[in-house]
Amino acid sequence: MFNFKKILFPIRRILHGLILFVGISSYAMAIFAEEDSVERENKIKIAYLYRFTQFTEWAVKPSVFRYCVYDDEAFSETLKESYRDKTLGSSLIEVQSIDEQSNLNSCQLVYFPHTAPMNVLAKIHQKPILSVSTQKHLAPLGTIIYLFDDNQKIRFFIDNAEAIRVGLKISSQLLALSKQPTP
Repeated sequence: MFNFKKILFPIRRILHGLILFVGISSYAMAIFAEEDSVERENKIKIAYLYRFTQFTEWAVKPSVFRYCVYDDEAFSETLKESYRDKTLGSSLIEVQSIDEQSNLNSCQLVYFPHTAPMNVLAKIHQKPILSVSTQKHLAPLGTIIYLFDDNQKIRFFIDNAEAIRVGLKISSQLLALSKQPTP
């Protein structure tokens, strides 16, 4: 007599194994795709930060140009690695992680990948520092450049009036690429 249970049991185990394998593979692919997406986004932001400084004039050119990153050690390390052998004109480039207690006098650019306390924004608001943020709510509080997502592309908006107020001159070529974010 033919026993279906003996045949179905191994087939069911194989199917369960395949389903589990496909599920785990899909999950792993999603994680790697997300990592690739974050890595790609960081590379774009790093390129933008460098270009922003190339097309901005400070009244006093420092011998060391300092990029300061607020409260994101991982991005700061990535930035250090990316800018290791680069210069900005004749200025050497340094990257520094900062927090609420940091002295901002040596920063030419401060990048806020997340949010920032009001006291840090108030310090920057008084100095010729190019401030760049990814948070929309920081733009009206004095940041000069706002990076935002526009249909899966990173765009930027420049508050030129704020740049002029703190003593920075942004190139008309860069200003022409500035895009007002949609609400």
